Amino acid sequence: MTKIKLTTLLVGVLIIISGCVESGIDEFVEVNSWIQKNMQESYLWNERVPDEIDGRIPPGAFFGGMLAPNDFVSFITDRSVFFETEINEKPFTSGLSPAFGRFSNSNNVFVLTEFVYPESSADSNGLKRGDIILAVDDIPLNISNFERLFFAEKSTVRYTMGEFVPSQGIIAETGEVISVNQSQLDLNPVVHTSIIDTNNTKTGYLFYAEFLNGDNGQFNDSLDMAIQDFKTEGVTDLIVDLRYNLGGDIEAAQNLANALVSNSAAQAEEVFVKFEYNESVEQEIINEEGQNSERLTRKFSQVPENLGLQRVFFLTSEKTASTSELLINGLSPHMNVVKVGEATSGEFFGATMIKGEDAVPPNDYIIVPVFVQYVNSEGSANLVLGLQPEIEAEDDLLQPFQIGDVEDPLLGAAIDFILTGSQSSQKLSTFKEYEILPDRIKKAKGSLIFKAERKK
Repeated sequence: MTKIKLTTLLVGVLIIISGCVESGIDEFVEVNSWIQKNMQESYLWNERVPDEIDGRIPPGAFFGGMLAPNDFVSFITDRSVFFETEINEKPFTSGLSPAFGRFSNSNNVFVLTEFVYPESSADSNGLKRGDIILAVDDIPLNISNFERLFFAEKSTVRYTMGEFVPSQGIIAETGEVISVNQSQLDLNPVVHTSIIDTNNTKTGYLFYAEFLNGDNGQFNDSLDMAIQDFKTEGVTDLIVDLRYNLGGDIEAAQNLANALVSNSAAQAEEVFVKFEYNESVEQEIINEEGQNSERLTRKFSQVPENLGLQRVFFLTSEKTASTSELLINGLSPHMNVVKVGEATSGEFFGATMIKGEDAVPPNDYIIVPVFVQYVNSEGSANLVLGLQPEIEAEDDLLQPFQIGDVEDPLLGAAIDFILTGSQSSQKLSTFKEYEILPDRIKKAKGSLIFKAERKK
């Protein structure tokens, strides 16, 4: 079998910049004018947008030069490399949630399976959390092709499988090839629920993959049913697993928040989240909708599914981002919120997508600038460090426990605290000498919580 060594790789923020830095002619005037106009109108830190247009600077460099130092979300890209999957409401998928890693001293990339959606093609073909994929349709994955190959909208794909050999610290080819069907799927973000009954203590566990309303609110209804089941069973604590939740719809977050927040906060309709925009956008909202607009402030409300709890546990990682952080941060002033795992991403803002195909004249670029920052009722938001866990525990996708297994390091740490009150951290010594690559497709979709608010 072929053996491949792994090592650490530091990956920076990707901004696609084509062409040289200075061309000598004003060939980019039209595109840069379009970028300037929309960034002045929409960008949260629009005071950084230059007044003058330099048509010699390629659009990527022009856009990147105006970004705030703490802005790791905004990006520009060419339509040819920005896959339609990123903006489709229903993703084209086999039902497998991927994380991408890179091999040492080469451009080779591998896929680690974070989880598999129940009753999907990936699930029916036996794929599970922790499975490793080295090639798609017999083509080895590398830094240049992994997004294009993995997210290609094909009805059937072939995965060449690998396995981790812990005694040697390597990933090895297995020779197994699995064919799976793909299609545009409605993926219910309520991936797993269970009730953990230990020492006569009933703890609810919810694995929530993404904040999605669904058609006619179907996914909110599914979440409400899960919460109602917890309430009927009399759970005394709830663990919400957001370790791979990159964000999504504000309405879905508010729906979950209303079910989790303390009864007193819900009855008093206390503030859940406040939104901050650039001055012109904020004034536009006030003029159109008034000071009490939901685009400025969201408040809790009473719902039948409210669990009446005084505390809630969240499982988090560096992939816990955007709307996930909004939920956790918004609940913190109103109840005891215990975070278990790793620090979150630190993306306390939402972006908006602006497509060059809608411009006059049209162009092939897409810009995704930060549009809004959100803070909780106390005005608190940490844009850089993220939310730090009270109890530290590490995920391990090379040797994982399945979703809902009480031996899972994050879930186990939360249960131990519930049962004993101990905040002992769980650090893994397992081989993990690799860096997970940024997944622009999932991340862009997760951060675009305001994608329908402004169309320029």
